[in-house]
Amino acid sequence: MKKMTEQHLINAFGGESQAHMRYLHFADQAEKEKFNNLGRLYRAIAHAEYIHAGDHYRELKHLDGGFVANSMAAFGPGDSRKNLRLAIAGETFEIEEMYPVYLEVAKFQGEKGAQKVLNGRTALKKCIRCFMKKH
Repeated sequence: MKKMTEQHLINAFGGESQAHMRYLHFADQAEKEKFNNLGRLYRAIAHAEYIHAGDHYRELKHLDGGFVANSMAAFGPGDSRKNLRLAIAGETFEIEEMYPVYLEVAKFQGEKGAQKVLNGRTALKKCIRCFMKKH
């Protein structure tokens, strides 16, 4: 695998892994504030992020060693209102910037496996963001 596409998948794995954990913490906070439906939404999205991370991880099976993952991760959790803002901002970054660029690089480099795991991520992320905006 070409190094740029490889690094993008490493970064995507890191970002999706962090999102998985972040959404579980956001769910706990929402439930604490009695926003049970929002808590359930976060738990469902956390599971989707777990699946996304696993897709990237499996595509990197050729690696052997430690690598740094650079990802846009929202920090500074707070109440449910702030957490929802952070979640929407993170999904928007992935939709508008991260995944479109990663996919184009994978196409340019002829990385079919990477294209497969990256293709369709933007549409799925738009669905996730839409659910979030309804809350």
